[in-house]
Amino acid sequence: MNDQEQVNPREGILAAGERLVTGQTRVIFMIGSPITQARSPYLFNTYFADHGADRIMVPVDVGARALPGFVEMIREASNCDGFVSTIPNKGSLLDLVDDASPTAKALASVNVVKRGADGRLSGDMADGAGFWNGVSRAGFEVRGSSVVLAGAGAAGIAIAHEFAERGGRRLAVWSREHREIEALIAVLSGKGLAVEPGIPLSLDGFSMAINATPVGMAYAPGSVFPRELLATLRRGNFAADAITEPVETQFLRDAAAIGLHTVDGRAMTFGQFERLREFLGV
Repeated sequence: MNDQEQVNPREGILAAGERLVTGQTRVIFMIGSPITQARSPYLFNTYFADHGADRIMVPVDVGARALPGFVEMIREASNCDGFVSTIPNKGSLLDLVDDASPTAKALASVNVVKRGADGRLSGDMADGAGFWNGVSRAGFEVRGSSVVLAGAGAAGIAIAHEFAERGGRRLAVWSREHREIEALIAVLSGKGLAVEPGIPLSLDGFSMAINATPVGMAYAPGSVFPRELLATLRRGNFAADAITEPVETQFLRDAAAIGLHTVDGRAMTFGQFERLREFLGV
């Protein structure tokens, strides 16, 4: 082989920002199904590149059937610091980790798992804090407010729990699954928050409408909130969506058209980034 034919040792190696991914690179995963909408890999990998950290976050499509096997793999992966999870795995993860934060236990849900040096796994739930951090930065005052929430799954119950913790006054909540509403009401028992099931016929008296369902994503187009119902919110009040892809959902388009302040799903992602990073120890 002559000099011109010699292989460049940098070719074929994946670049993460200004650094190369090698066998020494520490790995964090982002899992869920679907996974294409996840924005955490962008945030984490930008952070690692900006700080010169030899780390990378890798998105992997992992659904309910593959989850137990994935978790066992993480236990044995000594170069892995843990993972962040989105739908549909948050509820199942609580039974797969070794210990969990008080918030994760209260909500029976986990969206971030840290791997210890011995393979022990610890879980936390940051969705609620992330959501309210995001909408607070957008100018919404949580304490004493009244909101209507569509969705009582893992994200919805986390949002409701944190709303109560931050001094929210009144919550109306809707879900296709009545058992999810019952579970949410049980979690909020004793929190001093007035909870009513279902979406009211009028949103007058509420300050924000929240979508924490998958409705609005590419595979589930549309909006839980009819435009005429959103119009009963006072102009200048808020509409917030937990969906990250697409950023502009039908719900948010309708809300903007009638003069509401809109907060898209990126606010929730950015709002929980620091908590996720600190919990993972990166």
